[in-house]
Amino acid sequence: MKKSWELSRRTLLRGAGTLMALPVLEAMAPSLARAQAAGMASPRRMACFFVPNGMYPGDWYPTTSGENYTLSPLLSPLAALKNDFLVLSGLGNKPSHASPVDVGHVASTSTFLTGTSVAETPLRNGISVDQVAASQLKQYTRFPSLELGTKSGTSYVLHNNISWSANNTPMPKEIRPDLLFDRLFEGMNSNQSAQELESRRRRRLSVLDAVKDDASRLQSKLGKQDQLRVDEYLTGVRELETRIEQTRPVQCTPGTKPAQPADVRQQVRLMLDMMVLAFQCDLTRVATFMYGEAVDDASYPFLSVQDTNGSTVAVSQGHHTLSHDIAAGSLSQRMYSAICKWEVEQFAYLLSKMKAVQEPDGTLLDNSVVLFGSGIGESNLHDTLNLPVLLAGRGGGTIRPGRHVVYKDYMSYFTAGVPITKLFVSMLGAVGVNVTKFGEDGDGPLPNLS
Repeated sequence: MKKSWELSRRTLLRGAGTLMALPVLEAMAPSLARAQAAGMASPRRMACFFVPNGMYPGDWYPTTSGENYTLSPLLSPLAALKNDFLVLSGLGNKPSHASPVDVGHVASTSTFLTGTSVAETPLRNGISVDQVAASQLKQYTRFPSLELGTKSGTSYVLHNNISWSANNTPMPKEIRPDLLFDRLFEGMNSNQSAQELESRRRRRLSVLDAVKDDASRLQSKLGKQDQLRVDEYLTGVRELETRIEQTRPVQCTPGTKPAQPADVRQQVRLMLDMMVLAFQCDLTRVATFMYGEAVDDASYPFLSVQDTNGSTVAVSQGHHTLSHDIAAGSLSQRMYSAICKWEVEQFAYLLSKMKAVQEPDGTLLDNSVVLFGSGIGESNLHDTLNLPVLLAGRGGGTIRPGRHVVYKDYMSYFTAGVPITKLFVSMLGAVGVNVTKFGEDGDGPLPNLS
């Protein structure tokens, strides 16, 4: 039986201490259609995914360009998504060279999304592209933006932050999946105390238990397709919650603040899952994910490569150390490339999750712009003039993915590339934030994106 009942886009499932947003449903179509008729487009999202220490150039850059380009070794994890992203070669961040701090890893990290020069004493940086977007899009969502990461880092803020608001203020990152989950769901009700949250956990109750009565009432009014969609959504939330609870430190009495999950693979996937969930439910339209930190020297024993004798060896050396020992074909270069490839695999995971979310006019990925990159290109040269950059999504039809676009000779390390800040002007336009300039050298949009 077809349901004619209409549901507001802002409907929440409610229960004791919990408010849960819903994905887009067919029952919301009339209200969505009215919004579109009034000139309000479907939600556009912006996400930025940062990785440290650059990419090995010999394995990163495709040797051909245009639509029929061949994926490079480091881009191979994205093969199934080739039509959903652009490879943008020859973009640079020249202003970082003018910084009176380490112009290598530190300045390139802190200016990756600001396109300005930075200083340490006194602290100086520009506003990042995500925060420009958040300043206008926050009116539509519960959270203006989400800043996620894997390391809390040191007190040296230029090492550990890519998201900056006005007045030289870094935006603090959330690195613990359990606390992010609480913020997105349990923390949505400010009347629920920390003691009440802990009591619910001790009784092994899910956030879904709190809203099950409201969910049942809603389901009885929905059509068949919407019922299936809600079932799928709630099942996904429960599976995510179960995975998070397995990582949550168990404490019967107050103690020191627990650390993030020991396994970074688990931590990354949980954080990315919740980013997608926040976008899906329109809790926010802007998010950044900072993997690692500026001079990140973590080892990756779960990755392995072949040595010169054909034996399998673990990637036990530090990431930053390896990035400065990249003689072609050497064991250290292969280890470095293995780390780079693993990072691309995490980006592929994010895009796949976004592409799986259906919306009235395409997928979540279609309605987004998703940046992937590092603030440095050839790490051994501390090259910020030629950055490894991918742009995924269609921005609601403003971007034409599936190509390798070359803006300058990407192996010419000492010639300034086209300002990456031009890309930020275009990304802002794609999510409905119209600016003509950004950063120190972004004097207009980046050509050849549509």
